[in-house]
Amino acid sequence: MKPEPLFYIERDEQTVAGPYDLVQMAGLLRKKIITAETLTRLEGEEDWKPFSWHPQFSVAREMPPDAVSARVENLDEEAAAEASGPIPLPSAETLMKLGGLAVGALLAGAGAYLIARLDVTTGYCLMAAGGGASLVAVVMIIMRLLDEDFWTLLFVFFVPFGDIFYFICNIWEYFTWFCVKYVGAAVAIGAAMGLAAHR
Repeated sequence: MKPEPLFYIERDEQTVAGPYDLVQMAGLLRKKIITAETLTRLEGEEDWKPFSWHPQFSVAREMPPDAVSARVENLDEEAAAEASGPIPLPSAETLMKLGGLAVGALLAGAGAYLIARLDVTTGYCLMAAGGGASLVAVVMIIMRLLDEDFWTLLFVFFVPFGDIFYFICNIWEYFTWFCVKYVGAAVAIGAAMGLAAHR
């Protein structure tokens, strides 16, 4: 029996999701998470092409909503088996990136403090730029968050610590904007402290 085709999808220029079987792809298509133009590739192939170029597209488009994915059932069983194990620790790469973000924010804040202490005009510029960058990052994080479904938004905004849990689980989707937010905030705070010390 020929194995069922599995697809990978390109969510943006740097993120690849999958593999998904045809039933899952039909669900993503129905929910408008992907379109006919979403770049996809079959498992085992190298070429990325729009989903509509694959012969399986017409099958996925016509698939009924109550179709059941055998792959999802297998993944659910694997997840249940893994849930009984120990809580996974963050990888060394994750810890290095988060540590780099913390050190970078501290260095940027310290540099802004020293510059603002020496020159008031530059200090005000740094404070405004850092605050503006943080504000833009917060807006971009909220815009990305609004792509989530209704229940996820309720969880993030109304469940205590739900936002912390959500962002920890999805850290890499937001990492760039977190960097901008916290480095910008560190620059703004450092510049404000430098201006206060200058007086």
